[in-house]
Amino acid sequence: MKKILVLLSLLISCSAWADAKDVLQERLAKVDGFYAQFKQTVNTADHQLIQEGKGELWVKRPNLFNWQINEPDNTSIISDGIDIWIYTPAVEQLTVMSLAQAVDNRLLLLITDPKSHVWQDYQVKREQNHFTLQPLDKSQQSYKISVLPTGMIADFTIIEEDGQQSIYELSHQKQGGIGNQHFHFTAPEGVTLDDQRN
Repeated sequence: MKKILVLLSLLISCSAWADAKDVLQERLAKVDGFYAQFKQTVNTADHQLIQEGKGELWVKRPNLFNWQINEPDNTSIISDGIDIWIYTPAVEQLTVMSLAQAVDNRLLLLITDPKSHVWQDYQVKREQNHFTLQPLDKSQQSYKISVLPTGMIADFTIIEEDGQQSIYELSHQKQGGIGNQHFHFTAPEGVTLDDQRN
């Protein structure tokens, strides 16, 4: 009898994880694209403030995003659906890698493609509109994301292995009508290119 109860509790637990992932994927799929401004707060594991920043985010599904960090330093992270371009003007540094290599930007891959193979690497837990994504591989980042039933993302948090948290609060959102011009990057002259594509 005890074995049956343990088995039932495991099945219920697995079902809850699966249901939460389905709900999150369905909500994200409701919006083809959006623009938002964001405020960033970076805290240590014991909640000490490290850094504050702000910027803008354009998303168009699948796999297109433009993440502009305006403060404290200007950085652009742009996906054209094939490659990711990371440009920091202050040091004239430009890195390009294929979308499949983008380990540090996995949350954006999850947000921009609810059908991405990356989803199979995460378990999802839900508390109303708040979702926690735990990696099956413990060496990866974990995430928290708040998504309303309409598909609008309110905020998300990137949690590093050491417990450091980068919290992004979204505002001034506009859904739909995002032009493809936001997802093209042309390397400025004189910039050193670190091309990491295979």
